[in-house]
Amino acid sequence: MIRHTLIVILSLFVFQLASAQSSGFGKDYKGGKPFRIYYFAYEFIHPGVMMGPEYDFIYAKTDKISCETGVKYIDKQVLFAPQFGFVTDTLSNFSIFVNLEVDYRVIYDNAFIFEMFLSPGYALKFGDGSKINDSELDELLTDNRSRFMPQVGIGAGYSLHKKDITNMLISLRVLSASTEIRQSFFKPAFQLGISYNL
Repeated sequence: MIRHTLIVILSLFVFQLASAQSSGFGKDYKGGKPFRIYYFAYEFIHPGVMMGPEYDFIYAKTDKISCETGVKYIDKQVLFAPQFGFVTDTLSNFSIFVNLEVDYRVIYDNAFIFEMFLSPGYALKFGDGSKINDSELDELLTDNRSRFMPQVGIGAGYSLHKKDITNMLISLRVLSASTEIRQSFFKPAFQLGISYNL
């Protein structure tokens, strides 16, 4: 009962932050409303998806640097990103998760991106990895296990927004994400996706 209550509370929290995004709270300092969606390859081979809005109300700054070739502008942000998604793995049929990511992102003058991030999260694991038929789906959905699911990693990317092409960032991130931290805290994964200013 406690794990279901926690999932409902975290889901409502993510919904409230997403609603706040549309009302103007959390807009990025250039006036957009960024939303991210990533392909999430858990343990590099198991597919998943992760998505959520980005907020930079914690810290956002543009440094102006003069050098021999001219003036360069470097954007620095500390992003707060409530996210939700799902992944598959060998120990379950699928896992649904929510997390709160803190992301330090630097966008250089040439539009290349470097970021470091940490995101505590919570996952519900469904099934034991065995194949099921339609009649067993209800039983699968009621038989779930809750797990702490932290993520930590680094990433690189390219800002099409910085080059005034379109309001989009492309990112590739390498991380550790584990739904079984008692067995192994380090489970490699990668995420490939975009952030788009709505």
